[in-house]
Amino acid sequence: MENTAMTTERQPPWVAEHLLAALHGEWRFSRTLQDLVSRNPIGTVQGLASFTPEGTSAAHYVENGQMVLHNGGTFRASGSYFFSQQGADLCIYFDAEQQRLFHQLHPAVDHAGQLVASSSHLCIADRYDSSYEFLRSGGFVIEHQVRGPHKSYRSYTLYERLAGDHTSNNTAT
Repeated sequence: MENTAMTTERQPPWVAEHLLAALHGEWRFSRTLQDLVSRNPIGTVQGLASFTPEGTSAAHYVENGQMVLHNGGTFRASGSYFFSQQGADLCIYFDAEQQRLFHQLHPAVDHAGQLVASSSHLCIADRYDSSYEFLRSGGFVIEHQVRGPHKSYRSYTLYERLAGDHTSNNTAT
């Protein structure tokens, strides 16, 4: 019984029931894109993202940034998803109605004590294999490897809390 209490006390603050709340607020992100066939860089995206609460178990994610292609071209990039906590899972949807599921994550602590999750999504014939890592520093990483007849790339995105944004209580132990 005593060991169970110690295990509970030592659990990281990123447990599933607190993960969505820990994401609320403003983030700076940096993304690199690489062609998986040639291994050549495609480009980078730098920008800002936010998680805005929608009720007690959902948040609207919005990102805006500047894409710089390896060949020098630039353009604005944006994206939007809806995150929903469903029991121990964190579900990511393409739409607010939660009709089109992108990923269903079941966060778990890995052998190194880091909170991680992974998921796959088939988009017609292209497969998105994705990993999520929630860092002790309070930031997080999302990596997508997309393979198929239409797409073949790796996207690696690092998110860091904006200085001065103390929206969440995501201090890691």
